[in-house]
Order: sequence, then C-alpha cells, then structure tokens
Amino acid sequence: METLTVGFLLAISAASATLIGWALIALKKNISEKFVAFALLLVAGAMIAVSLGQILPATIEANLSFYEILLWLIIGTALVFLLTRTDDQIANEKKRLKNSSWIIMIAIALHNFPEGMAPIASTLVDFKTGLTTAIILALHNIPEGIAIAATARLAGYSVSKAFYFTAIATLSEILGAVTVYVFGGGFDEISTARLLALVAGIMITISGKELIPYSSRILLRERKR
Repeated sequence: METLTVGFLLAISAASATLIGWALIALKKNISEKFVAFALLLVAGAMIAVSLGQILPATIEANLSFYEILLWLIIGTALVFLLTRTDDQIANEKKRLKNSSWIIMIAIALHNFPEGMAPIASTLVDFKTGLTTAIILALHNIPEGIAIAATARLAGYSVSKAFYFTAIATLSEILGAVTVYVFGGGFDEISTARLLALVAGIMITISGKELIPYSSRILLRERKR
C-alpha cells in the first residue's frame, strides 16, 4: 500500500474518533458547563502536546530551518486570527448564531481542517511519526467530540442535533485529509515540513486564543458561586 494511502487511512481513522465523543454524550443525561470546560481544556492540551511533541520535531527532522519553521508558525497563527475574526463577523450578522454551542463548533471545525492534514502529511515524512500523530489526534478527538456535543446538549439541542454539530467538525477534518491526499503526491519533504509547521501554528493558536480562555471563564465563574 502506498504511503499516501496509508496516511489518508490514518487521518480518516483519527477524524472518526470525534464521533466517539458524541456517542458518550448521547448516553449522558445531565451536562454541566463545568464538564464542558474540562473537555475543552483536554482538547487544548492535546493539540498543544501533539504540536510540540510530534509535529514540530518532525519539521526539524525534515531539515527545515528554524526561520522557516518560525515563518510558517506565524502564518498559521495569522490564519487563525483571520478566520476567527471572520467567524465573529458572521456571528454578529446572525445575532451571534443563537448561542455559544455554534461558536465552539465553528472554532473546532476551523482547526479540524488543517488538523486532518497532520497524520497524512507526517506519514509522508515518516510512517512512525504519522502513526503516532494519528493516535494522539484520535485520543484528543474524543474529548473534542465531547466538547462539541456537550455544549450543544447544554444549550438545549437534541441528541441528533448534537450529532449534526459533531459531524460537521468531523467532516472538516476529513476534508483536510482529502486535500492532502489529492495534492500530497507532489509534496516533497520540505513542502510537507512547511505544511506541518503551518498546522502546528494553527493548533497552538486555536488552543490559546479560543479553547483555553473559554474554559477558564466557565471555571472561574463556577468557582465564584
């Protein structure tokens, strides 16, 4: 089996783990904001861990220079700010979409697209790195699915609507994998390393800008009660 195909299958498997999170919530009757906050912190921690522990070391092993790595990290960070700014504008036009469950689903879906690229792109560099990345992403996709579904249920949406939200985020990640699968055959080692650095920048920034602050606000509010 070709390396590109193996990476694609790993990426699809990792993305599908998000639905496990929804299934766990579907079986749970009472969802609290505190539970959602902890789930989001798990998501943020997992994304930062995979970026620093797996993706960035892979770019270094591919002999990408420090300045190039820094450049693509900055581009990834800028992309998150651009997309979330657009997201805020969309939310304002639609009266902020109705509630925070939409915002969280959109934020996670935004980062899931490049996240879907990570397993397949890292597999093109090294199979072991690709496999490890896929496993870690699958493990973090479970609390990610929990975060999306739990927030939707907390907002009063049905189990089927929560599945719809979770499926959007899952499909976004799959679309990222499809993008690399279609164009990945032409990626050389340096191009792949640049892609990985971009993905790391997006994952770290979405954690620090969106997920951690949101969770902190909820936990601080709960603590004051």
